[in-house]
Formats: sequence, structure tokens, C-alpha cells
Amino acid sequence: MPVAGPLLGEAVRQMLETKGITFHPLHKLTAVHPQARELLFEGKEPVRYDLLVAIPPHRGPHLVRQAGLANEAGWVPVDRATLATRFENIYALGDVAAIPLPGRWKPDVPLMLPKAGVFAHAEAEVVARRIAAEITGTGVKETFCGDGYCMLEAGEGLAGFAFGNFFAEPSPEVHLRKIGRAWHLGKVLFEQWWLAPFGLKREALRLALTLGGKALGIPVAL
Repeated sequence: MPVAGPLLGEAVRQMLETKGITFHPLHKLTAVHPQARELLFEGKEPVRYDLLVAIPPHRGPHLVRQAGLANEAGWVPVDRATLATRFENIYALGDVAAIPLPGRWKPDVPLMLPKAGVFAHAEAEVVARRIAAEITGTGVKETFCGDGYCMLEAGEGLAGFAFGNFFAEPSPEVHLRKIGRAWHLGKVLFEQWWLAPFGLKREALRLALTLGGKALGIPVAL
């Protein structure tokens, strides 16, 4: 968790170790040989595997890059409060948006807002309300505050929870709660709320999550 800082990263590593999972950072994968079940890393010895679960490189859409909206890294720079791009009447939100954060944990590594659904959700509401305000001329100016959270699924009905203000200065202020069943239950309820159609069930789930968040001292925005 590079944005959250070394202390929180160490806490997550310890969570992994309790499950017998070893973490090997700073390994740049260069090739996979499926027949030999072998991984090749830059500057390191080959590693054999039994089961490989890999995530391909995350890139901005080709259309965005082709249209000239993206920066050299392939993402769209935006104003962090409004999600507006440098082009008139064009916003960018979610994974495609590039939002720099204050502070650095390492002098040579700038911090960027993580690409997570909780941020995309909040950003979408801000953009929608700003567009509606422009159309209606009401003058309402919603802004994105940089708050976010995520559940850290640990299996066996357990999960951890991280939350905080990613726009805090001098560096992001993120807190981690210990693994427990309550966080897993919250994750399940959140998924059910997200997928539920509008109606009594969705409202009941929203109420349960909101009250649970208040009881646990966690800001919940749905």
C-alpha cells in the first residue's frame, strides 16, 4: 500500500504473514513460461510456480491517449477538487484520472490517488452534481474531498479495514483496523447495497451500513 505509507504497509505485511503468505516486493516481472511454470524477474533468479494469479499492467484507454487527453503516462490530469480537465466542459473520473497527492514517502516517488472504486463512486457524484448545477444555473459547487476506504479480505469470514483522508497534508492520513468478522460483514453488506435495485432492500442496507459506520467511528458515504 505505497500511498498509505510504510507503517500501514508493514501492518498489511503482518496480516499476510499470519496466513502463511510471504510478500516479495520490488520484483519486476519480465516474462512467464507457462510450459515450464517459471517466472522471470528483472535482475533476479527465475522462480517456479504451481498456480499463477497475475494482474496485467494497468493502462489508460487507447481512445483517451489517441484523443490527446492523456499525459505521458497514459492518464488524464484533472483538478483534484472538481475533476475538470484542461479542456473546456470535459471531466475525467475513476481510474483514468490522474490526481497527485501532497507529500512523499520516498523523495523520488510522487504520490498519486489510488485507482479504486470508492474514489470513482465519490468522483462521479461530484461531476454529476457540477454538470447539473451548470445546466440549471443553481451555482451549487460540489468538490471531491479525497476521503476513501477499502476492505482487506482475509478469507474465513475475516477482513481488515483501511480508511482516511488521502488529501491530508503533509502526507495521506490512512488508518488500518485489525482483522475481524465485522469488517467482512460490512464488505458483504456494501456489495449487496451496491447491487440491489432501488427500493426498500437498498434503503435498509444503506441504513445498516450508515449506522454501523457511526457505531465504529468510520465515515461512510453512500
